[in-house]
Amino acid sequence: MSAGNGEDPLALHRLEELIRALDAHTDPAAKETARELLTLVLDLHGMGLAKLMGIVTTAEGGTAILARLVDDEQVRAMLLLHGLHPDDLETRVRRAVDRLRPHLGIHGLRLDVVEIASGTVRLRLHGSGAATIKAPLLWTLPGEIEDAVVEAAPDVEKILIDGLAPQDAAAAVRAAE
Repeated sequence: MSAGNGEDPLALHRLEELIRALDAHTDPAAKETARELLTLVLDLHGMGLAKLMGIVTTAEGGTAILARLVDDEQVRAMLLLHGLHPDDLETRVRRAVDRLRPHLGIHGLRLDVVEIASGTVRLRLHGSGAATIKAPLLWTLPGEIEDAVVEAAPDVEKILIDGLAPQDAAAAVRAAE
């Protein structure tokens, strides 16, 4: 694994190779043994990480330490993998939407969380003032919104964005005028 802050692409690539090799293995007993081993190792790491989180949260200055841990991409991914992230799904999604507000505001747009249920996030894009939504923005905006939400909440199963179709966006702008 890399000692840097980013993901180690070689390690991730090797992991994918090993998973494919395991899936392609013809011996069901060996396949099951390998899967059981992986499950036990993940469970062991999850238990240790849970204890570590308990120690951090009760320590003096633990809140600040926890915030720094959650800000780290790799630590955040581990916490989510083991169901230990301190923020629930709704909080993480709402923070992602809040982070998008300045960028969208420049274009006269507002994004609201409508509903979060059963792993599905429903968002609503609104136009405001004399905003005009140009075609290139309509093409890139869905990806930008989805990327921001998935980065904060990779456990989201589905993202629905109302008001993003060209006719929806134009109607939202007209309604706001």
